[in-house]
Amino acid sequence: MKRRIAFAGMILLLLSACPAFAAGQDAYPLPEPYLKLEKEYLKAYPKLQPLMDAMIKNSQTVLKNPDQDILHNRVCTALAYQMAVRDKKPERLRMLAPAGDLLHNISKDDKSFLLNDPAKLELVSGMVARLKKAGYFKKSPDFFKDPSLSALKNVSANLGLIHHLTGALTAGDILKKAEGFSQKDVDDMQAAIIAHSTGYWYFRDAVDEAAKRKGAWKDVYPEPESDLDKYVHDADLISQFERESVAPDGSKWRQLAAKRWKANGAKEEGHVVYYVFSRLFDEAKTKQGRALAKEQWDAIKPDLLKLMGLAPGQDPLKVLGVPAFWKQ
Repeated sequence: MKRRIAFAGMILLLLSACPAFAAGQDAYPLPEPYLKLEKEYLKAYPKLQPLMDAMIKNSQTVLKNPDQDILHNRVCTALAYQMAVRDKKPERLRMLAPAGDLLHNISKDDKSFLLNDPAKLELVSGMVARLKKAGYFKKSPDFFKDPSLSALKNVSANLGLIHHLTGALTAGDILKKAEGFSQKDVDDMQAAIIAHSTGYWYFRDAVDEAAKRKGAWKDVYPEPESDLDKYVHDADLISQFERESVAPDGSKWRQLAAKRWKANGAKEEGHVVYYVFSRLFDEAKTKQGRALAKEQWDAIKPDLLKLMGLAPGQDPLKVLGVPAFWKQ
């Protein structure tokens, strides 16, 4: 009997030493060095795991094939953490940087949350007004001066153009339900999520076109100001340069080139992607972000030149000019 009790006790001890359930992200592959960074920040800040779970559940709910969305968010998050650690930032920022990127796309594919719904626009307007009153967005005096710009037909229903606003609101709800985040944490992360899209020049152009006014984008996108804003922004920007998502057949960016910018065939896809990335390259807000963007850009340029049938060292914009979509 004593042996049975001792054996049972040992089994219970072993079971208690192992997690009862595998983490949700374990079902999705993540390459190194991102996986190592992810394990590091989750160990250091266990309260980020519920945010990871919320992100994965959201992607699974709104997307038929959530793998790439989940991969992108996890890569961004690892990069944000890496930058904060390398810059020797305080513990709070090392925790908030990955938290912000875990949730930065939380509403990007949520078709039920559009700003052509007056009630949703009012909620977003209230959030922005509260944050501005608390001292955020001081360097962006035009931001949300006219909320009706965000309700424009070609802006309000475009998830790519508005997800920084709707996402910040959704992230706030998630963070308030999670444990261990102060109101200041929530405010800081909402402001960072709102500021994360500013580096996408084609988003800015789309808002200007919808409003028929140059600079109208400043009403929809604020500039990143704090270190947290810049880490969340740069991590998202740098992750776009991930080699496998740029040049291979069927990659994310070649699909966007064909669907969004009307490229026809591999050569035009390479030309469009090269043009888009040549302009994204200069949008990083931190020293680390600029260095990482250059490193990634140097790695993908040869692949894009091959797609266009150009020799190493040739400048596609001099040889081929601006892609047709932007000549209109």
